[in-house]
Amino acid sequence: MDAIMSGPYQEELLGGCRKWTEAVKPIDGSEDRMAFFRDELPALLANRTLFEGILSGILSGAPHPDLRQETLFDNELVLFRDPGRLFSLRLYIFGPGEHTSVHDHTSWGVSGSAFGQLEVVRYHREDDGSDPEHAQLALTERRVLRPGEIETTLPLHQGIHRTGNPTEGTTLMVSVYGTPLRRLYIQRFNLENGSVHRVFTPRFKKKMLAEQALTAMETTRPSN
Repeated sequence: MDAIMSGPYQEELLGGCRKWTEAVKPIDGSEDRMAFFRDELPALLANRTLFEGILSGILSGAPHPDLRQETLFDNELVLFRDPGRLFSLRLYIFGPGEHTSVHDHTSWGVSGSAFGQLEVVRYHREDDGSDPEHAQLALTERRVLRPGEIETTLPLHQGIHRTGNPTEGTTLMVSVYGTPLRRLYIQRFNLENGSVHRVFTPRFKKKMLAEQALTAMETTRPSN
């Protein structure tokens, strides 16, 4: 990360994340780490100059954040990844009325708005999860956060939700995510037909496709 950081806002961001790394290392357990970031994130959200610098850097072609970095959401920008995988810091840009699909996560998360209103809609899974391709969800909470307000997300079925922008303006969502679980995908849920779709990281998806293609070619290889 150091090699691609340059300029005042990048150094400010990197310095803050390094301090977080040192503070989080001795903290054991997800609950206590989430509590730490619940206390820390509001100050970052209030730093409007920092986010204006990040956005201006994107427009000028600055190397950070790296727009080529593979992510699961097309409006997602990775601002920092802790080398020890203790946490990552990410920025999501929502245009007017834009929302994510309903999905789960493989880690806990602490999120808030740095600009604009942020809508968070939570769901509870009513089925037993025995069918990996279908789910029955019920809406449990709909909340709109103002800039600086915080919400938390739990992994897997405890954290099924969608986030987005309920207004005609722009919303910047900033999220800290903890160490991911070993599951290599998130799940997206279709509320209309109850279907469940597994979404792998682009890099892992390409490896899966390559393995499938190689297996198919080997099984159909002409015998001598």
